[in-house]
Amino acid sequence: MIQKIILYAKTLQPLLKWLKDNPDDKEIKYTVTRLIRFYSNTPMPELAELRLTADYINKCSHGEGPGIHYTTIEKNPAHKGTHCITPKSPKGYFSLSAESRGKELILYIKEGDTITPLRMSMGMSGHFELTNSGQESKHAHLKFHRKDGTTLSFVDVRRFGKWKSGETWSANRGPDPTTEVDEFKYNIYKHLDKRAFDRPIHEILMNQQYFNGIGNYLRAEILYRLPQVNPFINAREVIDNCPELIDLCTEIPRKAYALGGGQLKDWENPFKTDKEKIEKFIKCYNNSAMAWCKDKNGRRFWFDPKWYNSYLKMIENNLIKK
Repeated sequence: MIQKIILYAKTLQPLLKWLKDNPDDKEIKYTVTRLIRFYSNTPMPELAELRLTADYINKCSHGEGPGIHYTTIEKNPAHKGTHCITPKSPKGYFSLSAESRGKELILYIKEGDTITPLRMSMGMSGHFELTNSGQESKHAHLKFHRKDGTTLSFVDVRRFGKWKSGETWSANRGPDPTTEVDEFKYNIYKHLDKRAFDRPIHEILMNQQYFNGIGNYLRAEILYRLPQVNPFINAREVIDNCPELIDLCTEIPRKAYALGGGQLKDWENPFKTDKEKIEKFIKCYNNSAMAWCKDKNGRRFWFDPKWYNSYLKMIENNLIKK
């Protein structure tokens, strides 16, 4: 039974179904809980990876000149859900372009003078692939067929990705730290008196309302490069006394983007760049020489071991859970 669950539980929907259908089975509940924890600690594409994805889509669409046009849009019927509202295929040829902002991606479907935005969330394993038509991955859930006989597909093994036609940027996400630098800084200092900044700095860095695009590995690298900053102290205090942190929230993602992205477990640079440079750049995240703990959302946070006593003190004071 447990092996069956592990094989079957590749998406969120089956996990929730097992919990719903077997609420009193302790063995199933334990296994499913562990699987959910595993998924929650799987690295997701962050700002750098989304920018590279947008670059790839634009290259596929325009890199060979303005003559490339798309013909139809096809959704895999296996990918169900009201969160995946797909636009109808235009009646004629259409063009496709992409833009990223933090952890979001928007595709612009243009037919004549009509432009329809399609907001994408990549989930944990979402990425785009260009293949010959008919050779798409079995995990291709959204396909943009082209008149040259190729297909640009959104491939998502775990099905956490989603999309919605007609939607632009989410209102609850802040400016992009790399492309909207002034707006990004203004948004933080304007709201610095909010309760959110009462939390430890390592937690607020994951708050997309203020740090849009910063995720697990970027958070670890930003804080590691500020050896004087205790990652477990009040965020407002850190930002007031160490403005360099805000600058690093721009610099580190830009550097990660320039080096080809984080090369995460389920995401690879679509341009197939050399991994060695980004691997040398990442000093803290997933490094066995570093310490780690789980943040309030159960995600692993990697940090300099010299701050481990501060972590234990927070546990002692019930400020975070072990």
